[in-house]
Amino acid sequence: MPQFPPWRRSSPVSTEASFLFLQPTPPDPAGIVDHTLLPEALPYGLEPRHVFRSIEDVHDLIHPLNVVLQGASYEPLEDLLDRASLSGLISRTIATRLAEARSGGLVVNQFHNGNPDLIPKGVYPNDAVQRGVGLEVKASRSEGSWQSHGPRPGWFVVAQFKLDESEGIARLAREPTRIMAALLANLAEDDWSWTPAQAGRIRSGTASIRSRGRLKLREGAVWVDLTYRQQHEALLSSLALTEYRRLAPECVLAVLRSHSSSRTAAEISAPMPMDSRVAEAGILASVRSALTNLKRNGAIASPSKRGNYEAANDGAE
Repeated sequence: MPQFPPWRRSSPVSTEASFLFLQPTPPDPAGIVDHTLLPEALPYGLEPRHVFRSIEDVHDLIHPLNVVLQGASYEPLEDLLDRASLSGLISRTIATRLAEARSGGLVVNQFHNGNPDLIPKGVYPNDAVQRGVGLEVKASRSEGSWQSHGPRPGWFVVAQFKLDESEGIARLAREPTRIMAALLANLAEDDWSWTPAQAGRIRSGTASIRSRGRLKLREGAVWVDLTYRQQHEALLSSLALTEYRRLAPECVLAVLRSHSSSRTAAEISAPMPMDSRVAEAGILASVRSALTNLKRNGAIASPSKRGNYEAANDGAE
């Protein structure tokens, strides 16, 4: 019989009933989104249920590990690992499980730090490629500040997880780590912004997903924790409004150029493309903001009648 140091117990102790942090939090399958509600079909034979099973595996990994660590008098996994390593563990677990799912032959990219994480089986020599096509997996505590080392078009999975970092509360009294949502989208290169590295800094440049890319990911949610559904929908509506504002100037110009007479902001907003996630007040506010900017840029003019607008004679944007 091996002799354990006095600070280490010989076997893990069941402490789920004693500490909130060690209570299991299995994800609810009721949060799976029907594939018919997604904006486009998932690639490589993936289905929402495949992603959900990978989320289950994350929970099935972290919870028992923390029970063992507590029984051996170690710190919880969330404290043993730095934040980047914890995110890496979650994303790697999801990638490995998706590769094992019956999802059309995806395999884990065998190239060290290769992109993407998952590639089609047999497409690249030895299933390894430095940069190819496939499915990139990211895990993040953020609700939208998702970044990469470069603007990379292609399919992305973002697993948004919740880590209780409440101050003034003992770790074991905090809520356990859990996945809150799994988001999938096919991002284009212009869905990213790029901030180059500053001169003299070691840190490399950073690519961040723009609001339009975040909207795509929210629209492509394949599973959302039921307790997070309301917040997810609120973020989706906010991103939809942001995208509406971005497109509003072009739409306003199109409406004005299609009419020979001047129009008010309300008359312009009436034929504007509708989005059920954007309230009528948000549409009108977007139109008014677009009118202000277009007038400042000389693309439209205000005739003598106050509050009316028409396209400038030269049609310049």
